[in-house]
Amino acid sequence: MATLPRILRKIGSAGAALAILGLASPVGAAGNPAGGFQLKAQVDRDHVSLDESVSLKISIQSEGSGRAGAPRFQAPGFEVVNEYTANYFESYYDGDTGRFGMRNNQQITKVLKPLRTGAARISGIAVEAGGKTLTAPDIVVQISAAGSGTPPPRGYGGGGLGLRGAGKQVPQGRQVIVRAEVDKDKVFKGEQIIVSYYIYRRVRTFNIRIDKFPILNGFLREDVDLPVLGQRLDSERVMLDGAAYERSLLMRYAAFPLQDGKLKIDSTTLKYNYYPNPGNGTADYDDPFMGLFNQMQPREGADRNEPLPIEVLPLPETGKPASFTGGVGDFNVTSAVDKYEVRANEAVTLTVKVEGKGNLAAIGEPKAVWPTGVELYDSKGAAKSGKGGVGQKLFEFLLIPRAPGTLVLPALEFSFFDPGKREYVVRKTEPITLRVAEPAPGSPVMAPKATTPESGVKADRVANEPAGLLPPETPTRGGTPLWQWLYRASLLAFAVLTAWVLRDLLMKTKARSEEKARHQARAYDRSWAKLRQTAQQLGTAGKSPEVIRAYERLVGLVFDAIDSAYRVEARSRPRSELRELLVGERNLAPEVWDRVSRLLEFAETVRFASSAGAISEATARQELSKWVGEGETLAQKLSVAASSAQG
Repeated sequence: MATLPRILRKIGSAGAALAILGLASPVGAAGNPAGGFQLKAQVDRDHVSLDESVSLKISIQSEGSGRAGAPRFQAPGFEVVNEYTANYFESYYDGDTGRFGMRNNQQITKVLKPLRTGAARISGIAVEAGGKTLTAPDIVVQISAAGSGTPPPRGYGGGGLGLRGAGKQVPQGRQVIVRAEVDKDKVFKGEQIIVSYYIYRRVRTFNIRIDKFPILNGFLREDVDLPVLGQRLDSERVMLDGAAYERSLLMRYAAFPLQDGKLKIDSTTLKYNYYPNPGNGTADYDDPFMGLFNQMQPREGADRNEPLPIEVLPLPETGKPASFTGGVGDFNVTSAVDKYEVRANEAVTLTVKVEGKGNLAAIGEPKAVWPTGVELYDSKGAAKSGKGGVGQKLFEFLLIPRAPGTLVLPALEFSFFDPGKREYVVRKTEPITLRVAEPAPGSPVMAPKATTPESGVKADRVANEPAGLLPPETPTRGGTPLWQWLYRASLLAFAVLTAWVLRDLLMKTKARSEEKARHQARAYDRSWAKLRQTAQQLGTAGKSPEVIRAYERLVGLVFDAIDSAYRVEARSRPRSELRELLVGERNLAPEVWDRVSRLLEFAETVRFASSAGAISEATARQELSKWVGEGETLAQKLSVAASSAQG
């Protein structure tokens, strides 16, 4: 029995190594099959710097239960710093022969540290299998100086973003690391930088929370992706300084420097709970079997990433066009109108769309000289960001043609600085031709400016207001005109109709809200009833996974009760912050909170530490009904306390 943990450790490690190898894109080749054996050799990237590592993966596949010897190779330009092995069997069905078969897969990963710059060759890759020697072609890896920006490992790099600022050596034994990574560290003022904050883990973590969000002083910051707020972190397997980690994105921003010079991407502080690995932390943390032997209690941890320096260059003055309004990136510009035929003195909307990747929020309105016979009545702009910093900015111009005929809206010039080309780029919209018909009967026409003060004010006013926007005339000496009485009566009728519609809408909305609240209350009561029934059934013969799921539902219902009563997003807050908010600010009785806290602590111990022996399975099963009853009582007390506080 003493060797059982070691056997299970190997099985779990095999699965982890297989996950690593399955993600890598091949840079290498396969040897010819011999006697049912096949040899493949590949590296995870073919360009690294002296302060990075490269993983050589050797795969041997055979039919049945055949075994191969240890692989050999020559790599004089590298030092082997780590090694992983994995063995697994897979079954398959051959549709041509109609038979089932089994393949044996052996995987060996050698982590290599480069010793010098230049082209380093890995040669003589061979293995003895089935009485024959299998070989694979040589692999060449280019080694650059330390600190140079190299591409991320294939299959490990997170959507093509580089690892600049993240190339420092990781202290040995670190099991949780927070790092900031940028796609570039030398940019022009206003140029977009994608900033990603990651957590790297070699242990099982939970209750991850941000203690201090980054500020990014000196940058305009736009949120791109914030998975940490939802506590749903997708993971990928990566190699970091020769060690395997699970990496998850916490936050991603698009940052635009507002000044030139030396700036810094500042730190974020992360807190979390974790189960420590035994020994020196070299075990694979997601080995599904090792949790059965880990008798250690969960611990609390915290980490903060190192700030990253960014060099910001000023925009060149040479070649700057007069139409430049601050755009830095790569953009296209288009324009359109809402109609191509319009009457004189009627409004037409010209929309100009700037679309692309860059600092859209900083782009100013395109400059235009409008032709004679058209008046700019109003203009506005709004920016909208998208994934990866790609977005659009819309400018709307409300134009009033004043005379019938053919009207040509000129091409609008838009210029920006392209940091990739290191030059200013000018782009234009297409001219737009409008057909302007005679004004509507009774509408004001383009009138010449009057020469007398009395007539001049009136003529300018009539000529410069769009149709439908004229205010009522002032009463004449002979009394109020009939049309003004009709105008006022129509306004009064419209106000009465609007009030009646709003009253009906509010009543229907209130009725729907009340019905929705009653439906949610009934569903909530059914959830408690179902949980009570489950607790009774599991009290004598429940299995451990079913009991743990019951406690998870209990915790969820308690959090639902807190949120229903106080609207505080209880799941996303640390326990200490939640207590301060409920007891200190919302006047919840401390004894009620203490009971809630004891319930949550017991349930979480069952959920996360029962496998470590903190609570026996029998105790968790027998105590379930009691804690369900306590939770239901507390839910009622929370509702009453919140109602009293509001009253």
